[in-house]
Order: sequence, then C-alpha cells, then structure tokens
Amino acid sequence: MNPKLSIIIVNYQSEKYLAKCIFSIKEKILAVEYEIIVVNNDDLDIQCPSEARLINTGKNIGFGAACNLGARMAQGEILCFLNPDTEIVSENILNLLSEFEKDKKLAIVGPRLVRENGKTQWWCAGEEFTLWRLIKNNIGLIDSKKIWESQKDVAADWVSGAALFVKKEIFEKVEGFDEDFFMYFEDIDLCRRARQLGYKVLYFPKFTIKHFGGKSFLDKKTQKAYYYKSQRRYFRKYFLKY
Repeated sequence: MNPKLSIIIVNYQSEKYLAKCIFSIKEKILAVEYEIIVVNNDDLDIQCPSEARLINTGKNIGFGAACNLGARMAQGEILCFLNPDTEIVSENILNLLSEFEKDKKLAIVGPRLVRENGKTQWWCAGEEFTLWRLIKNNIGLIDSKKIWESQKDVAADWVSGAALFVKKEIFEKVEGFDEDFFMYFEDIDLCRRARQLGYKVLYFPKFTIKHFGGKSFLDKKTQKAYYYKSQRRYFRKYFLKY
C-alpha cells in the first residue's frame, strides 16, 4: 500500500542535522503512513538513516531541481518538502493533512516555523511579493507579518519551502518547482503558479516545526548572492515582461 505522505529532504552540507530531523519525524509522525526520501546535493556520499531512501545527485543541482527529483520518486498522495535543519515539534499531523480533505481547491499548506528560542520565524508565510511591497519591507512596513503572526489558519499567497506540504497531483499539474531558481523564491513561485490555476494556499500555525535556518551555508556572502539573483529572476518573470 502506498504511503499517504512522502517527506522529501534535500541535503546540502547539512549532514550533521539530518539524523535529528529524521528522528523527529519518527517520533512525531505516528498517525499516518509515510516514506522519507533524501536527495543528497553534496558531491560526496553521506551517512543516511536506514529509514530513508537516499538519492545521490553527485553535485549541487539546486534546491528546486532536487525537490523535483525526489517528487518523481515519491509515492505519497501528499508531498512534504522539509529542510534537513528542521525538527518536527507537533504531533497533530492528521489535523494538517485533513485540511486537504476539507477543501478540494487547497493545494499547499505551510506550518508554523519557529527558531530555537521558540519564536515564530519571520517570512515563513506571506502576501505576494510586489515591487511596492519590497520597498515597504525595506523600511519596516511589512504587510506579511500579520500572516505569520496569526494564531489561526489563514489564507496566504505563499509559504516557505523549508516545510511545505502540497498535493502531489497539483504539484505535477504545475510542473513542480521552476528549476531556473537555483535556490530561493522557488517556493513563492510555486505557490503563485498554483494560485493562478485557482488553487489555494494555507498557513496552518497549529502545526509547528523548529527551523534552525541557514545551516547549509557558512559563506553568507554567497548565500545573499543566490537570494538576490533569484529575487531579480522572480521580478523579471512576473513584473518586467516584454
């Protein structure tokens, strides 16, 4: 029998977090059948817990491309893309998954992400990025804050790819992540394309995942370069068409 849930973890320079991430899945995800697929974007093999299926890419092919590779191997009805530097906190996975049953137009659900201090991670969900909102964000007028600070389920324009649940059939319908985004903004882009087809995105703060954040990059300069390159591509794709 196929699992209900396929958890896809893309590893890049995060091997030391991977075992704890998978242990938290085993400890907290108890009420549903699942599989774990680890896509290793390191150029060297890694030690992977036996509970997971390991796919070695041989090099860093990018986050979105690695997620798409894992999704093609997945058998679950729901896909969960999960960063290796995360740990599941909540046990109420059925509450989250039942949201997909309540609304057939619901495509994507994002849980509440918290930092090590237990505070909600900024930018774990939000409203659509526009040039005007980018300007407002830079001066501290952040419209999206009301979404990630919500204690109740709330519609969102996008949720973070650090922990993103999506119906596999809809993921396939929108042709997965846009691999032209090497990393960053591929989650916002995915959510936008799903919404363009009439589907919904939900922020579900009642399910919590701890996210240590940024552990795959020791070089913050390189990390920022990837971010701004993807940001420019996103704005070119949707707002600067010729």
